[in-house]
Amino acid sequence: MRNFRGSALTIAAALILLVFGVIYLTRNSFMPYHSAAVSQKWADLQPATRYLILALMRATSGGFIAVAMAIIFLQVKFRVHRQSWIPYLILVMGTITMACSLYAIILVSTHTPGRPPIVSDIGGEILLIAGFVVNLKDLRKER
Repeated sequence: MRNFRGSALTIAAALILLVFGVIYLTRNSFMPYHSAAVSQKWADLQPATRYLILALMRATSGGFIAVAMAIIFLQVKFRVHRQSWIPYLILVMGTITMACSLYAIILVSTHTPGRPPIVSDIGGEILLIAGFVVNLKDLRKER
């Protein structure tokens, strides 16, 4: 089974995005760190504010899910076709998504009492980079 390690690392990074995307898509209220950030319970928010927060969560979920699925698809395609541009595209897409998420996490962490899960974001990026390195190393071994 060629390139199992690179695939496992890259797909693990994609699964982090996928899990957060599904959570944000299916929740009927904000996350506990959102509550801490605004210092209010979900039930205490005005209905318009609730819909705005849910809309932002749904929009974010769409991006996370779309990028996760694209990464998984590209990694599977790379295992079969070994095209050298694929690991770079995976890294760029994943890093842009993780960096934007990290920026949002930093904004919430530095300006509110909320504590979003920064470890999962940084861990996802580390997995993504590790998968990229292994994919390139495996590609070079074949040539």
